[in-house]
Amino acid sequence: MPFKVTNTQDEDDFFLPDLCSPGAVFMLVLVSELFVLIQVLALPGPGDLDWNRLAMTSMFVQWISLVSGAVLCRLRPVLKEKKLPVIICSCLGVVGTITLIFTLAAQWFLWRDAFINNFPDWSQLVRHVTVALIITAMLLRYFYVQQEAKKEQKASHTARFEALQARIRPHFLFNSMNIIASLIHINQDKAEQAVEDLSDLFRSSLQDHGNSIALSREIELCQRYLRIEQHRLGDRLQTQWNIGLIPEDVHIPPLTLQPIVENAVYHGIQPLEKGGTVSVDIGRSNDNIIIRVRNPVQSTPTSFAKGAQGNQLALENIRSRLHMLFGNQASVEAQLFEGESGHTQEFETLITYPYGGDNHEHTDHR
Repeated sequence: MPFKVTNTQDEDDFFLPDLCSPGAVFMLVLVSELFVLIQVLALPGPGDLDWNRLAMTSMFVQWISLVSGAVLCRLRPVLKEKKLPVIICSCLGVVGTITLIFTLAAQWFLWRDAFINNFPDWSQLVRHVTVALIITAMLLRYFYVQQEAKKEQKASHTARFEALQARIRPHFLFNSMNIIASLIHINQDKAEQAVEDLSDLFRSSLQDHGNSIALSREIELCQRYLRIEQHRLGDRLQTQWNIGLIPEDVHIPPLTLQPIVENAVYHGIQPLEKGGTVSVDIGRSNDNIIIRVRNPVQSTPTSFAKGAQGNQLALENIRSRLHMLFGNQASVEAQLFEGESGHTQEFETLITYPYGGDNHEHTDHR
């Protein structure tokens, strides 16, 4: 099963959270206890805190909160198929009914003697149910607004992702077309091979891959691109691939590796009279996929500044897309190393992002 970038918390797009989860239960208990504490502190009385009243009120409110959460949790699969007014009325009805039942039970067991001639105490019933409905309505409003904000943020990130990806496509496609145009007048056989490679690049670039593409496919596209460049640069361009043992289901955002390889050729190899080697190392470390691209660059300030500007643009686009998919779990780093001679330096780009396989799905950190 190929890896997908999903958000398990809102995958059904329903604003009512799963109240059976440990986190939701904890929040119910915490919010209920805070409400009880505020209520007890706000009531007029002696200066010291009435611990007995706090304990009794806490038990009463906690029972209502936990039972209501359990019932709504069971009704959640049914409610998410209904319209918003039905959902809201159902939630209010459940909480109001449970509050009414527990209030009647409390009056019967705790204050039966006091209310023996006036049972039940309707004023108390109305107060408890009204407070419960107001708090429930406020929580439902909060859940709904939070879900709408998540949906808006998700749509915004999707649009940004597509915009960043679109900025990369014309860059490498137009450059590849220029290479083929120059080959037509030099060697038609090489031009034909380059056209076949470019057709595959075009097909992959124009195809909608979504947020990810198989890493093996991205590697194949990079190799086709490098073959086109080797038609132009000849022996000046050497490539070295070191691919470790990685699972077949490893994916990567499309056009992540290719722009880095392209910059390695245009800003690293091409300005060098003797050319150089573009080395690509791909492996897995624990739960991360690590991609390292290394190439020589000229040490002259003018050439280095031009190459650095091109690299920074590509790296910023890639960093933004990876951050939208993986948050702070992904990183793109670049640094310079001293080369073997004093005339060249080594430029290294290091990409790290979480691995997602059959049993791992990434959360959208948006």
